[in-house]
Amino acid sequence: MLWLSATSCAGTSVDNQITPTTAVSVVDARVLSASQLLETMKWPTDLRPVPLSPRAKNQLQGFIFDDLEIAAAVSDVVAVGVTRNSESIGALLLVRVMDHVIGNMSFIDGLRTAVLSNAAIANTEPARWGLLVGSVAVVGKEVWAILPAGPVVAFAVATSRDDIDQLLKAVSDRVTGGQ
Repeated sequence: MLWLSATSCAGTSVDNQITPTTAVSVVDARVLSASQLLETMKWPTDLRPVPLSPRAKNQLQGFIFDDLEIAAAVSDVVAVGVTRNSESIGALLLVRVMDHVIGNMSFIDGLRTAVLSNAAIANTEPARWGLLVGSVAVVGKEVWAILPAGPVVAFAVATSRDDIDQLLKAVSDRVTGGQ
């Protein structure tokens, strides 16, 4: 069972390697890695990426590496905690997918099943962030979402739908050029 909590995602210190950026990358979104996406994201002004706590990092990695078929389809995984005014609001996991079909389902369906079944939730609804469409679900007091963004899949957990929307709109804008 997953015990990831949006309020427990952030680590206690800020890593100097994670720096919000306003740089625009010339990397084509169709070949963008998860690491490149994270490094070149333009973060909303009130949000800051921070290292994940060890517990949250282990739980997020479990989504990917506990299922051998999902793990085999992945080439790059990065994750950060997200804070607003030094308060933890959630986490963002970015996964570069090499094989979009796993067994008899898509990678997105497999990840959605792995993530949301662990949370004992069956009610997901479609959601739009910019030009991209994903799915969102309320799990207890948190909001969870999955957004396919070209070769990268974004998974976010946050304390509110507004926080999810702000996080995933930033991902969508980076991938689609803000259209």
